[in-house]
Amino acid sequence: MKINQRLLQGRISTIRQDYATINKSIVDKLNPSNLYRFFCLSLYRNDYYKVRWRIEDLAKRTGEKETALKNFNKDIEAVLVRKRYPVPINHPLIEFTMRSLYCISAIEHPNFITLSHLFIKVNLDIKVKGYYIKLLLIAEDNKVLLTPNKLADKLEMGKKNVESYNLDLYSAGLLKYLPKGIELTLKELLLGNDIAKQCKEWNPTNSKNVIKIGFKSK
Repeated sequence: MKINQRLLQGRISTIRQDYATINKSIVDKLNPSNLYRFFCLSLYRNDYYKVRWRIEDLAKRTGEKETALKNFNKDIEAVLVRKRYPVPINHPLIEFTMRSLYCISAIEHPNFITLSHLFIKVNLDIKVKGYYIKLLLIAEDNKVLLTPNKLADKLEMGKKNVESYNLDLYSAGLLKYLPKGIELTLKELLLGNDIAKQCKEWNPTNSKNVIKIGFKSK
């Protein structure tokens, strides 16, 4: 069986999952925009929690220009492993270009949340959506009982941004103000963790379903 290596390397992840899991431990490792981008990336993981995407593919999903993502690959390596591989291209001077394979970390039981793909349809700026994910990661019973000052300190954000993003979420019906904090109104966005699955491990030496490919020597 002959494999077209160009097609194999040039393919991208196109199948969207119904949800993505996000470990609570990454709340302070990504800024709001990159956290939302990470969510979008995770929605297109395969059974082994890997995503084969270009920056332009991610930009299409988040509705941004590619230039806004110029530092993404460097920043995202704080929470996942990114492997680079060459892809041949039709260019008179350059033989190949480098692409990324994002290897998303496994679920950290029980400290993770499961967020529905419907969140991508919420009409808010990606910074606000990433901030909302941060709130979900630190909330207890959907509540964050902190003053704006303490919340800003906890999330390492500016107080003005916190207050502005809270207003945007309130206007979108995703947040309620409490006397001593805020409550997140989820609208079926946050799912039960019981549906989440641990990532598989590819171990071809032990797999019973390995397709054997023979190569003829010349």
